[in-house]
Amino acid sequence: MSFALFLDIDGVLNTRTTVVGAPSGRTGIDESRVRLLKKALKQFGDAAIVLTSDWKLMREDGDDFSYLVSMLAKFGLSLSGKTTDVWVGRGEGIQSYLAEHPEIDEYVILDDNTFDFSNYPKLWERLLLTNGIENAEYASKTPAIEAMLFLEAVKD
Repeated sequence: MSFALFLDIDGVLNTRTTVVGAPSGRTGIDESRVRLLKKALKQFGDAAIVLTSDWKLMREDGDDFSYLVSMLAKFGLSLSGKTTDVWVGRGEGIQSYLAEHPEIDEYVILDDNTFDFSNYPKLWERLLLTNGIENAEYASKTPAIEAMLFLEAVKD
């Protein structure tokens, strides 16, 4: 059994109230939110973190991407991969990633937008909509058990 977290950054690990900046000047990442993410992931053991955010489009040797990686590493977290979709096809990108990684049988999606997720019922059931990870809510009226367990861990 393998668990993956599909992670957006903007609206999950930062919000409009975030005061720290990334090297380029774009909104940075709140350490308190990364700490909360780490706490929630603890119950899932060896979770894979897959980047779905538009941060995935940055050069991996660039300052902002290095900043992201270092902020996660500060809390013992690392990226396992990233989707290859464009901004509006995020659900399609996750579907493709799951098809390429059949070892993933449980997953949760953290995002502050609905994109095309409702076109994919299994994704919709696992989507937690955020305005900062601490304000996560179910997208679906009938969430999957993974989403319920993850949200419970965030709220503890």
